[in-house]
Amino acid sequence: MKKKVDLLLVNPGNRLEQFANLNELATVAQPLGIAMIAAFVRQHGFSVDVIDAEAQFWTPEQTVKEMENYAPLLVGLSAFTTKMTAAGRVLRLAKERWPHVKTVLGGHHCSAIPEKTLEEETVDFVIQGEGFSPTVELLKRLKEKRNDFNIQGLWYRENNRIIGHGRAVGIANLDDLPFAAWDLLPMEKYRCHHWQAWNDGLDQSGFAVLYTSLGCPFSCDYCSVNVVYGKHSTRYRSPEHVVRELELLVNQYHVRHIEIIDDTFTINPKRVARLCDEIISRGLGEKLNMWCFARTNTVHPDLMARMKRAGINWVFMGFESGDDTVLEGAHKKQTVDQIKKANDIVHDAGIYIGGNYVFGFPEDTKETMQETLDLAKELNTEYANFFVMMAYPGTKYHQLAHQKGYPLPEKWGQYGFFAPDALPLRNQQLSAEEILTFRDNAFKEYFNGQSYQEMVKEKFGEKALHFLRDKVLSKKINRVRSTV
Repeated sequence: MKKKVDLLLVNPGNRLEQFANLNELATVAQPLGIAMIAAFVRQHGFSVDVIDAEAQFWTPEQTVKEMENYAPLLVGLSAFTTKMTAAGRVLRLAKERWPHVKTVLGGHHCSAIPEKTLEEETVDFVIQGEGFSPTVELLKRLKEKRNDFNIQGLWYRENNRIIGHGRAVGIANLDDLPFAAWDLLPMEKYRCHHWQAWNDGLDQSGFAVLYTSLGCPFSCDYCSVNVVYGKHSTRYRSPEHVVRELELLVNQYHVRHIEIIDDTFTINPKRVARLCDEIISRGLGEKLNMWCFARTNTVHPDLMARMKRAGINWVFMGFESGDDTVLEGAHKKQTVDQIKKANDIVHDAGIYIGGNYVFGFPEDTKETMQETLDLAKELNTEYANFFVMMAYPGTKYHQLAHQKGYPLPEKWGQYGFFAPDALPLRNQQLSAEEILTFRDNAFKEYFNGQSYQEMVKEKFGEKALHFLRDKVLSKKINRVRSTV
């Protein structure tokens, strides 16, 4: 007997495509956007279920086989650009099996390029912007068997032409949103980043992602965060609302590792202080091992100390480059001196630091990339991510690539920098292959460094050091050579 549902939400899986032989090291996080949509739809009286193919490590074919257990009115997927190959495969297979079932796609990718997505993918509707209201309105009209889809944020084909109704308007008061539908997810399948568990015996279980705000007020040229929201601003949940959901995760799902996925958690220091005080007052600080993102100009000694007491043990900052000219060109609005000061402030609070670095900015040369690596080794943070510049759809760098005639990925999976055939954005001085080769060598040089490994042993112990050597550094990305 097939399970009848109004909406079947699917999180496509592509760990193998995106991470290849590094997939065992990849975090497995809840599809929070899908879980939030599920809760919102359910709140409005519709039945809903979720298939998380990423958590189950399923191929598109396996995913569609699982979908055969359902009889949905509407099938919905959400995907970032790096997941679009898998998402597109699921949509095609689903439409072949059930041509009468309507499909809808949301997320960053189609918010950036809704018309192109409809042209390229086997999908009936796409949503530009936040999917809450458009999904509910679409379900209402499908239930009523109406053919009027004049819904803000919804795009579709009609008489061989594409109809677009702009970007969906977001929910103004985030406290009006219900908690994510955690009960529809396989919570035992999720695992935190391996480094997050270094100070907890390497046990990556008991993990969840949590948001306290949506949107970002900044406009970095390489970032696609705001293609969903449509403007550079931030909306916040109240501290009380956030902490009630934290308590649910801790008490009902035994979560202890938390990733706060806010684009810049520390953007409003007074609000963060209130949230930390609420966490501390409820005795949650000692039960949690959390991490968040911060900008270098938003970290202050008092705030960092309070965050540490609230259980935030890791802060990741976008250091990006070790060259001031490169930072200025990316409109990062920070300097190398500010980076060093922020690093000291966070460390003085007893918080571990993850430094994010990017190779391949438009102004980068081999010399400036070396300055970035030199800065990383000088700071010697507890973890470091070495990224390459990817010109994601919806960013200024994607426009730049078109203007300059630079090659862009032919397959969506090539936007994932761990993919063997990853294709970063080249610049006038460096080819994509040179940038990628530098990145891979920088990773090995940093993590094999004596000062780094001694620090890991001192702070996290022999077990973490052995994990680093045996599980992380033993893995090699087998790159497919590029000539662009």
